[in-house]
Amino acid sequence: PPATGRQEVEGAEGGGGEQQGQEQDVPAGGSGDKRDKTHGGAEAHWWSRVKDAHVSRRGEGESLISIFNVPWHRRMQTAAVASFVYALPVSLGCMWTSLTLMFAPLVNVFMAAYLVHIFRDKSPTTGSKKSDWFRRLSWWKHFGEYFPISLIPTAQLDPEQKYIFGYHPHGIISFGAIATFGTEGVGFSEIFKGIDVHLVTLPINFRVPFLREVWLRLGICDSSKETFRNILSKGSGSAIALVVGGANESLSAEPGTMGDLTLCKRRGFVRQALLYDACLVPVLGFGETDVFAVAKWPAVKRLQEKLQKTMGFAMPIFHGRGIFQKAFGLLPFRKPIHVVVGRPLNLKEIDSRAREAAEKGEKWLSQDPEGMELVERCHAAYVKELQRTYDDFKDLIYCHRTSSMRIR
Repeated sequence: PPATGRQEVEGAEGGGGEQQGQEQDVPAGGSGDKRDKTHGGAEAHWWSRVKDAHVSRRGEGESLISIFNVPWHRRMQTAAVASFVYALPVSLGCMWTSLTLMFAPLVNVFMAAYLVHIFRDKSPTTGSKKSDWFRRLSWWKHFGEYFPISLIPTAQLDPEQKYIFGYHPHGIISFGAIATFGTEGVGFSEIFKGIDVHLVTLPINFRVPFLREVWLRLGICDSSKETFRNILSKGSGSAIALVVGGANESLSAEPGTMGDLTLCKRRGFVRQALLYDACLVPVLGFGETDVFAVAKWPAVKRLQEKLQKTMGFAMPIFHGRGIFQKAFGLLPFRKPIHVVVGRPLNLKEIDSRAREAAEKGEKWLSQDPEGMELVERCHAAYVKELQRTYDDFKDLIYCHRTSSMRIR
């Protein structure tokens, strides 16, 4: 199995930061490794730090504006990441285009047929449009090299088994999950041969005309129960990856921390693993929360918490860098993300009752006391393995942390 010692991790860390001679962007206000504890760091000086100069990893000052003398591969990396960051305005553009075409002569018939197809199409729950060729494009390699993102395995995965990968934390956009499970940007299929993985996301993403075709070619599916049934029923080697905490974790995303992992009340993915005899695999993205600076103004935080309670979701206020300047913008900073894949948990080895879960069904797991006890025990084992993975790697690749991982 792949080595898990210090030599491999240091190799991933050292090789990533200076890959192709690139320097990392650092949020304004210093190295970005430690917050100003005296004044509350981002809480008190978030806006003023935008005006400060950046400092490269090599300790040399660098210009805030980068228009000329930028290597082509760096521009390609920026373009690849921007394609995901600006997905929301692109989605609005796709909606506007579809509405415009509905009133265009001749084209409106085809557009109407396409819109009907969107609502009748089952591929978001089957992953049938996944294209290995599309996932292996150099575009996604540039995406992974932007930060850069490195994949660190801790154990081999048996291609005869089925898997559910739980990615933590969500951060702002979950770049580590996208590069690892949504593309071949970090070479997932080369490291874990025989594992056919599908990343899942909100179903609303597959209602956007044209853009949905990109997600489908990447093998991304919606997060419904039907998707788990269709994918995991394919047999050996089938796998699903999900960001367990969801967008709720974005409000606690701060550089130098793992944020507050929303996990204690998440039981659905454990039940799905029991129903389809899949192994649970915890995955940690060290550095996922470092790529954006997040505002923590008290008044705004209270408003966000209120929106979270009433609407179930609140948008964090954050900033990164721009395309041609490094002081402010929506692009993430060039900070490394190390994706550590933990050891798989065979639930039948944790509790023998897991062998009967598929026959007894989801209702037994969610309502029967014995079934609920089984889910709790498997969930506790997952949390324990997640914590072990964090403890094993926190001092190797996340030395600049300002707080420990918190699970709530």
